[in-house]
Amino acid sequence: MAKTKQVETVYSRFFRGETQAIAEIAQTYRLGLTLFINGYVRDMETAEDLASETFATLLIKRPKIKNQSSFKTYLYSMGKNAALGWLRKNKKRVDLESVLVVNTTNNPEITLIEEEQRKMIYSALLQIKEEYRSVLFLRYYEDLKIEEIVFIIKKNKKQVYNLLQRAKSALKEILEKEGVV
Repeated sequence: MAKTKQVETVYSRFFRGETQAIAEIAQTYRLGLTLFINGYVRDMETAEDLASETFATLLIKRPKIKNQSSFKTYLYSMGKNAALGWLRKNKKRVDLESVLVVNTTNNPEITLIEEEQRKMIYSALLQIKEEYRSVLFLRYYEDLKIEEIVFIIKKNKKQVYNLLQRAKSALKEILEKEGVV
């Protein structure tokens, strides 16, 4: 919560004309936004470009963020729109590049197991509907509240809850078929 308030304060500084604040915002959200966009375009290089374009749009337009939604929610909504626009223009999907794996331990055995688990989960995520993948990413990877997800994907609360339930069921079914417990 403190991090969100801090970023919104940084955005307020940016909105008032401090252009250095956009660098702080980009540093904070670049990776998460890129991975979110990658869920749509399925090409890491394109996702990075679209994330950069999203930050450029933010820099140029300087939209006034309303109190009803957080800056992060607005940014992810912009990223989603950029991804959907790219998909409309290109009408093709490129194969997904390898997943970024963060090493959280010095134990090579545990690191290998964690990496394999991530790959299996990510592979299963690619097999479920795009809509399911998006809500799971927003809820569990980005830790957004349901209200924020509602704003980003333009669905009501009930629909988001239903999507989350269906997404978890679909993911669980695929993982069980692959022998993951």
